[in-house]
Amino acid sequence: MSKTPITADDLIILDNKSDGEQPFDLVDLKRRNSLFLSNIERDSEPKLELIKIAERNLWQMELGESVVLGEFGQTEDLIDPDESIELKEKVLDAQLPDWSGISYHPKIADLPFRKSFRRNKGKQVAPHYVFGKDDRQIYYPDSYPWRCVGKILVWNNPMSIYPTSMGTGALVGRNVVLTASHLVPWGTQWRMQFIPAYYDGNSLLGRNVSSFVASARGYKNHGQGDDMAVLKLSIPLGDSLGFFGCQLYRDAWEGGNYWTKCGYPGAVASGLRPSRVTWFPIIDDDNDGQGVELEYRADGSPGDSGGPVFGWWDDGYPYVIGTHSGGEEEYEFPFSIIKNNVAAGGAVLSNLIGWARSNW
Repeated sequence: MSKTPITADDLIILDNKSDGEQPFDLVDLKRRNSLFLSNIERDSEPKLELIKIAERNLWQMELGESVVLGEFGQTEDLIDPDESIELKEKVLDAQLPDWSGISYHPKIADLPFRKSFRRNKGKQVAPHYVFGKDDRQIYYPDSYPWRCVGKILVWNNPMSIYPTSMGTGALVGRNVVLTASHLVPWGTQWRMQFIPAYYDGNSLLGRNVSSFVASARGYKNHGQGDDMAVLKLSIPLGDSLGFFGCQLYRDAWEGGNYWTKCGYPGAVASGLRPSRVTWFPIIDDDNDGQGVELEYRADGSPGDSGGPVFGWWDDGYPYVIGTHSGGEEEYEFPFSIIKNNVAAGGAVLSNLIGWARSNW
């Protein structure tokens, strides 16, 4: 495999390959219609009551005061970056399942249809405006590796029905998702859910194709350079869907238009559909803590956090080099402020993913 990512000119000549027959585990998961419940009183079994509503095709389930929907996270580990296990090999392989095709050129989608509304005089009203060019492009995540990117729902209030925040994650192992550390509500009774190929409210793979998070691992007192975490899924979705590989970023790649960033920003399609920015360069990389800030000017906004920054290599597979953290401002003498977006990367990224693959 080449030491340098390939360019758009190299990728454009590669043909998409179609999926084969889906494996039993994925088909079985799609058929299910499961409801997961957790009891805040961990040592007691919940008492559930199902009540038929008279003369209606409707039932009411009484859960009790201590029962909530979803699965609580079981463990969390915040480690010092210098305690992470140093990997001898800095390239972690991507995995493409036998049944799966691959899409180098995903289908392009549009904004969800919304019926317009009008003023009394008949003039159309747009609820919001975007001024200036937004380079993020909506895509249809029905193929590898695009279906390996998903939406993350986060609850830091155990009694809340609705998530308190949302972000993006990507499969980097059979049961491992990479995201930003600042998305994880460390030190709370949290719940997190990963929905791969999220599109208009469900996974394109099926409404039950998702997993709650059992464990989280990240770095203590992180800056943007090590704003990264790995999540252990209760259901190993990567066995069926595949996952990204990982490469250690090199200074020699600076300025090369190699990279793609994916996410679910609320500013694009209201976060209902994924979007991407393609073929942008890393313009600078700075050490920050034990990690590396990878700086770029690809568009980003809330909801993009945790999304993968990745490139393609000549073996035909995608490899992440970082996870999107957010924006930063740098003072430049004498009077200017430079604004960039930043991904967290470096050796601590491959160490974190490698540990999760080996131990989870």
